[in-house]
Amino acid sequence: MKRTLLTLLLLSLAAAGLQASTVAVTGDVADWQGEAVADLILAEPSVEAVLLAGDTDNSKKTDLESFRRLYSGAWGRLIPKIRPAPGNHESYAAPPFSGYKVFWGTAAHAPEMYYSFDLDGWHVVSLDSVAVVEDGAAAQLAWLKKDLAAHPGKPVLAFWHYPYFSRFKHGGERAMKPFWEALYVHGPALVMNGHNHAYERYAPMDPGGKLVGEAMGIRQFVVGPGGAKPTKQESKRAKGPAPERSNANAQHVGFFDLRPDGSYRFTVRNERGVVVDSGAGRLIAPKAR
Repeated sequence: MKRTLLTLLLLSLAAAGLQASTVAVTGDVADWQGEAVADLILAEPSVEAVLLAGDTDNSKKTDLESFRRLYSGAWGRLIPKIRPAPGNHESYAAPPFSGYKVFWGTAAHAPEMYYSFDLDGWHVVSLDSVAVVEDGAAAQLAWLKKDLAAHPGKPVLAFWHYPYFSRFKHGGERAMKPFWEALYVHGPALVMNGHNHAYERYAPMDPGGKLVGEAMGIRQFVVGPGGAKPTKQESKRAKGPAPERSNANAQHVGFFDLRPDGSYRFTVRNERGVVVDSGAGRLIAPKAR
């Protein structure tokens, strides 16, 4: 009897150690169809954090009143769970990012607007890609390298606005290459982006766009929009690697179940709740390159 109880206790502890933490991911939030996206997240009580990959207000004004209007409904009920990253639309305020900083308060992590946190065995990093493009990468890149070095062995999920690779309207942002390189040196990672109003999932790659094994590569997702008008199709002038899966002309929100051992499962839904993509993977413990 005692042996049976001990076995059950050990099994329950093992199961608890592998219990998944769920994050929801989207970007480019607007009131066009944003309430439908927010409702999908609200319908999943297991979601612990909502990662907004930039353009947390996709309007053309983005002052404090604009933020308050946008988050007065369903999105407002998610505010306690939201972890934001700044996008280019937030810079349209006068002065730039003033509405973003005041509305999000301590969650904005101003003045730098980049930060990290731990989530049940994973290390999550939020970057300011707009500053990289407009002001340079040196300070933020130095911070990222130091932050990653302080968290050896942890699976990493990073999110920011401008994707490094994309086949849609705005294309990829080459200025983000040093950040991919820093992540790649640290180990395999998941990267979430917005900006292009569509969904893309890429195979694990190195910073040069070469396919590599899951134990080494960075797997990038572009997840959006979260209410803004969607892009209808890939750009005819698209360059760079092609995604494994893409979907256009719809809103998108991704649900990622992250386990402490580096394994993950994901489901991506459109604004009607229809699954447009799903899958699983595992990030192996980082190795020096």
